[in-house]
Amino acid sequence: MTDQYRVDLAHLDTVTAQLESLNGFVEELLRELEERIAVVQRDWSGAAADAHAATHAQWITAAAMIHGELAKVKTAAAAALSSYDAGTAANLSMLGRSGQ
Repeated sequence: MTDQYRVDLAHLDTVTAQLESLNGFVEELLRELEERIAVVQRDWSGAAADAHAATHAQWITAAAMIHGELAKVKTAAAAALSSYDAGTAANLSMLGRSGQ
């Protein structure tokens, strides 16, 4: 079989940084949203307010799951990058090319 397996380490590093940035954005957005919703809910009552609060709680739970899963993907990408870097260094060392 002649298929080649390649990993673009620079791209993987970029993706890892983008995932970290995205997760920070999601975290900040959720914090801001919670602050704004708290203001609205403070003076709102009745069936519509109750329905909104219940739906909002479900939405926040789902958003928190997304936030957590993004963190896991970022961690996995960072671990892969580290492993590929270490593997590349080991291979180059075995070939006597570690300083190049």
